[in-house]
Amino acid sequence: MAKKKTITEPIIYTDEMVDKLTAEEHIAKLTREEKEALYRWALAESARRWDTPVGFAAFYEFLYHRKLPVHARAWVEAMYRAHEEGVGLLLWAWRGSWKTTTLSVTFLAFRIGHEPHKTSLVVCANDDSANKITAAIAEIIENNPAWKSVFGRIVPHKERGWGAEGYWVRDTALEPPAWAEKQAGVVDPTLVGGGWNSSRLIGKHPTGVLNIDDIHDERNSMSERESQSVVVKVSDTIIPMAIRDDKSGKLSTWMNVIGTPWSETDAYHYLKNTGEMEFLSAPVMVEADIDGDGVVYIDGKNRQGITFVDVTGWWKLTWPDKFNVDAIISSRALSGARGFARMYLLDLVKAKMTGLKYYLYPHENIDPRWQMAGGCDLATVMKRGWRDDPGRDLFSHAWGAKEPLGRIVVVDGVLEQCTQAQAEEHLKKAQTLFGPRWKLTVLEGDGIGEQFYVSLVRRNPGLRVIMQKTHGKGKKYRQEWELGPWLENGTVMISDADTPYLNALRRALDDFPDGNNDVRDGLYWLCYAFPELLQVQRVEEALPSAFAVEKQPSVWAAFGRR
Repeated sequence: MAKKKTITEPIIYTDEMVDKLTAEEHIAKLTREEKEALYRWALAESARRWDTPVGFAAFYEFLYHRKLPVHARAWVEAMYRAHEEGVGLLLWAWRGSWKTTTLSVTFLAFRIGHEPHKTSLVVCANDDSANKITAAIAEIIENNPAWKSVFGRIVPHKERGWGAEGYWVRDTALEPPAWAEKQAGVVDPTLVGGGWNSSRLIGKHPTGVLNIDDIHDERNSMSERESQSVVVKVSDTIIPMAIRDDKSGKLSTWMNVIGTPWSETDAYHYLKNTGEMEFLSAPVMVEADIDGDGVVYIDGKNRQGITFVDVTGWWKLTWPDKFNVDAIISSRALSGARGFARMYLLDLVKAKMTGLKYYLYPHENIDPRWQMAGGCDLATVMKRGWRDDPGRDLFSHAWGAKEPLGRIVVVDGVLEQCTQAQAEEHLKKAQTLFGPRWKLTVLEGDGIGEQFYVSLVRRNPGLRVIMQKTHGKGKKYRQEWELGPWLENGTVMISDADTPYLNALRRALDDFPDGNNDVRDGLYWLCYAFPELLQVQRVEEALPSAFAVEKQPSVWAAFGRR
């Protein structure tokens, strides 16, 4: 019996070689390496020959050396089903579900491989996001060896263009004159992407795929007004770009809209409410009965022993291989209650119930010339050595700016355990830092706050601080019924900058009514530094304006010495 040949290099099968392997007994005699090579050949052939969910799954596996996840296979099947019916697919999917990799990058590459003569358009929240998607597709076409094995005849047509302004391909199976003739009436590039308001979208009519991916972000969803601008753009400009059959009225363009919902007034809800799209919702997990198939129990505890009640219970996990119980708990801890409900559970109703809704403000748009003020929730320790006690309250000093459009923007702040002397230094530091732009700090005057205030102004007659009392209103009432509406209607906005204070503040707002009360109270008192911007109900129990307090001679005298 002949000795089997040792294989040291990967085997690449040709059609002629495979034709010889027609009987099962021949395959059974193959070595492991030969079987693996044959399997890879089968994947490539399936991807090349079948423009179906099976063909796409083969292409995905051949490209990435991993199988298409089960939940993503359901998306692809829904996409093919929708296109067959002449409608688009609207997919809501949780953050980290690989929706962009699967449907925006890999599927568009697959479509270009099968229909290189057609044009596709990627629309995102901004040009940068769209560029990343189109560049990833271009990288596959230009450099990925798996592409060359499946669609090797489709190559970049760099003479026409190969960049962010548009990528062109050509089919080398046709001679250049024949390809030029086939493309004679095509004015759009094979692939181009842009933000929802980008000039790149003007005049485009994709014959291949119209792919809308995460068209909403923090910036265009800051308020209902910004969100409505996106809806109008989608309904009046972007959706009409798709091509429809003249006789049936069905879509001939593949139209896929994927993302994570932001609010009931966003473009995703508008498209869902039209009833004109195949709709699929894919949260990271769904509540389930105890005895259900694949159901797990989550106790809600993280590594620090904190229990997240909102994820405690029996759940069916959508992708247990990657988002298992530990990953779920970690995602909940990092995102906060509100963020997890929206971005992972896709449940806006639960998001409203588990946090304070707020809007982010682009930090680069904050003008250093704007008037500044502060709000302070006082908590101090007697000795420096007590500062690291996790059970003690935190000194919170919020810094905010008065924006020209009549909004309060939280710029940054201080949140830490400190002594009274250190707290006093923090208040002085803010006034020094912002100079003549600093208006004042509103300090909560309940409990030790009043004593601190009296001693503070005696020692620092030039410090611009006034005191406010709660008049018996509890923290939850103040934060939910007064601060909550100001955040929800955009009167108060939070900078999107990455700082320890702002990260803690956003987390506390997401976790309401749980989480840190001190940082939320500091923000609450900041609002009263700009009473002219607030809508305050004038009832007996309402807090007075920051300027409707009892006279404080030493403080007002300080204003006179400016």
